[in-house]
Amino acid sequence: MKRIVNLLLVLAFAVAAVSCDPVNPDPSPEPIGKDPFLNCVVPESVKAGGEAQIQWDGFKQNASLVLVGMDGKEYKMTVKVITAYGLTFKVPVNTPEGLYNLVLVQGERTGLGEITVTPADMPVTGLKVPTGAKQGESFVIEGVGFEEGCSVIAADQNGKETTLETEFSYSGLTVTVPADFTEGTYSLYLLQDEMRWLLASSFSVYKELVAKSLAHIDYYTDYVDGALLKLSWEISKEEPVTLTVSQSIVEGDTATLDVYDMYQFGEDGVLELVADGFEESNDLEMSYAADEEGNVSVSYVLIYGKKEPTPFTWTYDVDGFLTEVASPTKTFRSFEYQNGNMTVFNNTSFEYGDASLVNNPAAPDVIWGYMSLLDKNNPFMYVPYFLGWYTKASAQLPTAMLQPSATGTGTDRYPITYEFDEDGYVVKMSLGTEWVEYGFTSASN
Repeated sequence: MKRIVNLLLVLAFAVAAVSCDPVNPDPSPEPIGKDPFLNCVVPESVKAGGEAQIQWDGFKQNASLVLVGMDGKEYKMTVKVITAYGLTFKVPVNTPEGLYNLVLVQGERTGLGEITVTPADMPVTGLKVPTGAKQGESFVIEGVGFEEGCSVIAADQNGKETTLETEFSYSGLTVTVPADFTEGTYSLYLLQDEMRWLLASSFSVYKELVAKSLAHIDYYTDYVDGALLKLSWEISKEEPVTLTVSQSIVEGDTATLDVYDMYQFGEDGVLELVADGFEESNDLEMSYAADEEGNVSVSYVLIYGKKEPTPFTWTYDVDGFLTEVASPTKTFRSFEYQNGNMTVFNNTSFEYGDASLVNNPAAPDVIWGYMSLLDKNNPFMYVPYFLGWYTKASAQLPTAMLQPSATGTGTDRYPITYEFDEDGYVVKMSLGTEWVEYGFTSASN
């Protein structure tokens, strides 16, 4: 009996071996139980408050979608359009960023795959936030996109938050600083649609805003035999208005004038080079045109060796910061910003490592003053700064400067320190062995 059974087993194995090697195999057998979602295409990411599309031909008109977070919390999507080719949905603006499972509710719940929600865009366009305000007074935040019921939150350097009294209008918000609000630097946030956006990273609250006018800037660096080289810009606003750039040698307490250039405004509004002791300036005559907001839009510069003035176009971003000065053929100077701070002035970069380090809100930008002393042959760039036509300043003070190394490779980093007067104006900025001094007079002078 065992022999018969063994024989049957051998025959069974032989038949099985033949059936695994068919003579005419089907190259494309029809799959059994085909996945109906095989051709469903889900986007990898979508912004909160934004729209996205799913490509699939099986959506019913009553279909709905939910996002399920890793914590199990669900957010219902708004289905905008359903067609034979797919579905368009909108993500609520208050959906937290993160990774979610996208679930289709269509009679039953079916997971369509993972999708990442990225932060919502700032809902306000044309945003303009002042650099500071006085205790007990109101200030205006301009912009389009604020919604009634929104609020502004002020956060101090320790993270303590205060909701400020806010009045809504279609052109912006009027915000009131409490009379007993502590002086200092704050971050301002917009709370709207259960979301918050940063409005300003460095907003100053003060008792009194002391306005001063820039009178001169002096740059000092090592020279020879223990002496110092001093470069200066001096502004005289008495008629006729003049700008003087000079070079002096300082030995002990004595400064000896070496050479100087002087520029003087004529009755026709043209700034002319009237003394050329430096013989470095490329600019013989300069005049300026302003836009509706009072910003310089074009400067006309008679450059040495040219017969006609060259027009330079000045371009600004939505916050009013200068981004480029360009001739008809190329970019002459370029600027970059992050969080209201200048990070690049042409090829020189700046770091901001201390959010509490700020200048008086009415003070001129320290970077512009420093760069003016290293660029004596292009004074037309700095006239608007010296005369107060261009007053936009970084929200914070830079803590370091980075420049291409003189060796041609790498970058040199220079930490920056400051000294202030009794009104919070920077009067000295030091970078290693060199420093810049800023001199002021009262704004009425």
